[in-house]
Amino acid sequence: MTAHEGHHDAVLAEILLSEKVGVGHIRLVGDVISARAQLSMGMQGPAGLSLDQHAEIVEAVLDLEDAYRSAWEAVNAAPDIEQRIPKLETLERELKGAVEGILEIARQNQITAERCRFQRESGA
Repeated sequence: MTAHEGHHDAVLAEILLSEKVGVGHIRLVGDVISARAQLSMGMQGPAGLSLDQHAEIVEAVLDLEDAYRSAWEAVNAAPDIEQRIPKLETLERELKGAVEGILEIARQNQITAERCRFQRESGA
């Protein structure tokens, strides 16, 4: 089964368990999970979303997930470290984009969500 065929959580788990990624990628995976959970909980709460709004949110999140899934597939397809490095940079951009995109979707729908602090604190 490819990452594209798997559940989005399976892709994130693959990234977490991979020896190909760095600490920054791991932190971003945590941020994606946190942002998605906050959005999901907010959608169940008092936001008063219609079924159409739910569907639009889900579709928008799936588009963001598809972007980091594709980036992860490219990392896995790279035959050596030299070719993998630019793919890892793309993966990082797509994970950041997913976090920011999910948070923006939440804001647009008056759902409280904020970036998790899995990033290194200054002075740490």
